[in-house]
Amino acid sequence: MLKPDYLLHISEGAEDIAEKLHIEIMDRIIKRMMIRIGRGEEYLLTATDKWNIQVLQDAGYLLEDIQRLLTDATKLQQQEIAEAFEEAGIKALEHDHSVYRDAGLSPMPLEQSPHLVRIMQRNYEATLGEWANFTRTTAETAQQLFINECDKMYNLVSSGAVSYTEAFLDAIKRIVNDGLTITYPTGHTDTIETATLRCVRTGISQMSGQITDTRMEEMDWDIILTSSHLGARVTGRNDYSDHSWWQGKFYSRTGRDDRFPPYSVCGQGHVQGIHGANCRHSHGPGDGENNPFEQYDSEENKKQYEIEQRQRSIERRIRQTKRQVMEAKTAVESCTDEKLKFELDLMYQKKAALLKKQNDYYNDFCERNGQKRLQERLAVAKWDRQQATAARGAVQRHNSAKSIEKFDSSGIMKSGATSGALTDKNDPLYIKRDEHAKKYYESMKNSKKDNIVAAISKNT
Repeated sequence: MLKPDYLLHISEGAEDIAEKLHIEIMDRIIKRMMIRIGRGEEYLLTATDKWNIQVLQDAGYLLEDIQRLLTDATKLQQQEIAEAFEEAGIKALEHDHSVYRDAGLSPMPLEQSPHLVRIMQRNYEATLGEWANFTRTTAETAQQLFINECDKMYNLVSSGAVSYTEAFLDAIKRIVNDGLTITYPTGHTDTIETATLRCVRTGISQMSGQITDTRMEEMDWDIILTSSHLGARVTGRNDYSDHSWWQGKFYSRTGRDDRFPPYSVCGQGHVQGIHGANCRHSHGPGDGENNPFEQYDSEENKKQYEIEQRQRSIERRIRQTKRQVMEAKTAVESCTDEKLKFELDLMYQKKAALLKKQNDYYNDFCERNGQKRLQERLAVAKWDRQQATAARGAVQRHNSAKSIEKFDSSGIMKSGATSGALTDKNDPLYIKRDEHAKKYYESMKNSKKDNIVAAISKNT
């Protein structure tokens, strides 16, 4: 039996590898796009056949680069998943064997049981195979994303629908916002890191369940105990998909002990039952009397389930926005076109400002609901102190730009607005010292915003 907290964290190493891969692939796509804009507008307006050939060549280089990343990531993932499965297999039997030994039985150690070792190996290979399918799909999706965005840019610019800069900016925005996703046969989509977390956690859970079942058959043991945790899944349906009612109880494996309901009611083998997709519950042998798992009031559990679902949702959004902030930063740093570079920086500022709002909301949510802030669930691969510092600077530039918008075309502050940094010449965000704003307004001569800056400068 594996405890819920153990299953919650067991897949984090594999998820981290997948997340790094996702970020590296997105970096490659964005940098390849920036190389294209660096060749100039005349390059974009070449003949269609020539353009298509060049796009396919670039896409080929991109695919080769991504395949190298996949090879390196797969080597790391093989080791990570193998170690996770081995540790989980040993851990699963620690509880089970203690029950058997208390009953005077002598279970064989895991490593001495060829049958149990084969169960571990089979589940490990299945999980690794699922990872391989993810990565193969990811490589193809990344290449097609690049080709589609290049084709869309060419058609828009050559038709005169939008400018060269606008077409590239819109393409980068779509790439940053959408990222790369895995599409399941059902049509459901996930990021590669979320898909990895789910498949590794589920694979390990199913492996532990199969090992437990095999050992119980060997020991001819009938009584089963299921684990429990506050915030168990609630569906409102009177079946195994609602985990809240069957958790933390005794069951009869064969149904021959009429003191307990049959274990089949927990739905093992079904995607929404125990050991199903993303399930943190497990089972093991019990004595029918001593139950170390806490029993929770149904309303208390439901309330906690809803809170945790909301918390997980906020955490996913924060991680997604962190990835978007890093990708926007990559676009800014890789761009050689000054006009587009500033527009990309504005996008970077907005993403950084959104991240700050999300973090503030998360802190408030946890405080209001008595929840622990789970920093490990907010962590994103490659997000370090340097990235955080750069993002804070982007937020400051964003706030400075917002303060500019508080003035009308004559330079007079709009009703109800506050001047903020604009009134303090010692403030580093003061408009005369904002180099990004200077470049932008120089490129926007005769525009409304240029007149605003001129009016403000004249008055100061």
